[in-house]
Amino acid sequence: MSSPPLGELLEKKGLITKKEIITLATEHPPTESADLHTQRFTAQENAVIEELMAVILQHGLSADHAKTLLSPTIQLLEWGKQATNQMPEANA
Repeated sequence: MSSPPLGELLEKKGLITKKEIITLATEHPPTESADLHTQRFTAQENAVIEELMAVILQHGLSADHAKTLLSPTIQLLEWGKQATNQMPEANA
């Protein structure tokens, strides 16, 4: 038995609509290096994704609310990465 496509699952859970998926795909088509069809996640990455989805669903967050909450987290991670790369011991 195969799993439903991710888009259908997200829509079923009320996290995103088909229209939003199409809009995102149109605005941000995958590049060769970031092709989602060929991207593979490790078991650890899949576990993190599943836990994040469980928290989103557990708290009944809409797709927009989840994006609003996750956006600052992503920005913090990027800031931390940049700060680490600028540290002298990271460049040694």
